[in-house]
Amino acid sequence: MTLAAERLAAEWAAALGIPYDTESLRTAYYAQLLHLGSAQGTDDPELLSADAQRLLLGWVTALGAPAEIAMGPGTLPVRQAAGWLAERFGDAARKLAVLFCREADTYVSEHDSPRRAAAREEVQRVLALQQPRVVVAHSLGSVVAYEALWHRPFDLDLLITLGSPLGMPHVFYERLSLGEGNEQSKGQRPPGVRRWVNIADIGDIVAIPRDLPSRFPGIDAHLEVSLGPIASHKATRYLARPEVAAELGHLLSHD
Repeated sequence: MTLAAERLAAEWAAALGIPYDTESLRTAYYAQLLHLGSAQGTDDPELLSADAQRLLLGWVTALGAPAEIAMGPGTLPVRQAAGWLAERFGDAARKLAVLFCREADTYVSEHDSPRRAAAREEVQRVLALQQPRVVVAHSLGSVVAYEALWHRPFDLDLLITLGSPLGMPHVFYERLSLGEGNEQSKGQRPPGVRRWVNIADIGDIVAIPRDLPSRFPGIDAHLEVSLGPIASHKATRYLARPEVAAELGHLLSHD
């Protein structure tokens, strides 16, 4: 496991309130596979690719931005979109959205690009190595994990998705890649997964639509929580929720 993956695993273990060791918890780290090597650290929306700018416009539309936000010449729409996000949700939300769109565009820009396949394969590699009973996937990771579990099914007792944008229209939902013969199964629980629980903060701007089961009837339980106004999309805030502990505890109690 890479140093970045180890640090992430240790952070998640601390949030869950469990001792960290590689036997009990391992993370699939794929950020380096989606790194294009240019302007990755900036939160300037005008430096996004044309496709990433379209993702941002689709995102703010799903959040309820007025129609005029997506109209205008040149880079005006994306500036307006970023400004609307900052005005309504704060500047941290604007920065999150710009950086998220850059990484998301790298992943979904092509139906089966080498980068997209490599991210899925890293998840599959860790699953094959660890043979876990539970997978917890956060944010874009829920998209990668969902696709990975369709392309190569694994037996899991529980899949927990946190702050998931799986159903976000015009950004992820229509672009999901489930593998040959599986496209009609979009929205269903991945094969091999016995229970799927989705948890979304009521103010999480990434978890769109909030009612994810409306598009993913394969979800067995959908729980809405309140993480507070600060860092409502942060993985560790989700992992520290009692709802996560309850799901894990319920599974262990049936051993």
